[in-house]
Amino acid sequence: MVKISRYILVFTAIIGLSVVLPQFYRMAFEKPTKTPLIQYSCIDHDFMIFRPDADDKWTNREGTKLTREAYEKKLPLMYTRQLVMDGTMPDSINGQKINIQHTGIFRSIFRITPDEIHAPKPKLYPLFESKSGRANLEMPGDFFRITWRMEFIDAKSNKILEEKSRMFSAVLYNRGFKFPAKSINGIPTTRKSCDEGYLVIDSANQLFHVKMAKGVPFVRKVDLPGEMKFKTIQCVDFSDQLYYAYLFTENNELYVLTPYDYMLEKFEVDDINPDEYEIRIYGDYFNFNVITIGSGFIRTQVLNRDHNKVDEYTETRPTYQSSSEGKLAQFLFPAELKITDDKSSFVNFFLTVSQSYWWLIFSLVLIAGQYFIIRLQKKKIRAEIIDLIIIAFTGIFGFIAVNIFPNKFID
Repeated sequence: MVKISRYILVFTAIIGLSVVLPQFYRMAFEKPTKTPLIQYSCIDHDFMIFRPDADDKWTNREGTKLTREAYEKKLPLMYTRQLVMDGTMPDSINGQKINIQHTGIFRSIFRITPDEIHAPKPKLYPLFESKSGRANLEMPGDFFRITWRMEFIDAKSNKILEEKSRMFSAVLYNRGFKFPAKSINGIPTTRKSCDEGYLVIDSANQLFHVKMAKGVPFVRKVDLPGEMKFKTIQCVDFSDQLYYAYLFTENNELYVLTPYDYMLEKFEVDDINPDEYEIRIYGDYFNFNVITIGSGFIRTQVLNRDHNKVDEYTETRPTYQSSSEGKLAQFLFPAELKITDDKSSFVNFFLTVSQSYWWLIFSLVLIAGQYFIIRLQKKKIRAEIIDLIIIAFTGIFGFIAVNIFPNKFID
């Protein structure tokens, strides 16, 4: 029994060390890098790159060095205020007269990261009045959920509002909604220009637009091509009011949903995977810059306002694993165990196994060192075989653990 208790302690120590040691090593030796900003110039029809941690901070795709002022002039729709202040804002671009107020309406910024998708979802949502006649939105006194029906719960009394629940549930049912909802997607805050309700996916993977207008339900089914399924739907509130949301499919495609005819319009981009990459979308009067940032690369795909691809640029970046510090870590540690992950907001165990087998050589060195310790302490090798096996499979974690809790129970 004592022997079993000792191995439980050893196993616990191995888990703790596999979390702590790689993390301390990263904190001591990892060199942080900043992500460059890659934007398409509507002036030169070329890519302009800003690297915060480089000597030549502002360059174009070919690497030609630019001054900050020259860089900003290449991107007039991004640095409009600065160019107006300097008196260098062009009157026309690509033969089109530029109205600063008008072009500003088409400016949009969107960003989504994997940890925002893999995150706890709320159980209750507020349904705003979309036609209140007021300049500002007001938080309602009840919240809803969609399980076997659409239920509204009073926030003060915690009681179900039966009449409102039946009214909305009946409309959903008559529109062909299959309960319960798989996902409810919207902007559940008053900090937006207007309310457009929620985009809801039912249990049959159908898409519905649900909102409240003058106290009554508005439900519209959105026709989906084929067996389209979505990884995430991100509702937006842009000044131009041209789209309800960005929709990311299981096939790593990107669509937008238009409010005027409920059509899904495809962005002609590829490999848009919000499960793995950070996605940024910058829109302006002429183009969309769709940026994907992954481990070791950044890619910008440029579309015109008709959503057709104009150009693209990819730049690789050094990763921690490819650096000398990372390679040494793969030699020292057979694996890394984390309780948090960059791609998730949940607390869990995330295991990353070493991409190299050099740690096996280090394990052999540690086994030899443990053998020397055993001989020095005049112990029997037969009694220490399990410890040697533990070191063989867990490397430095096992070596430290078996020596923190030495085998004192077998002669």
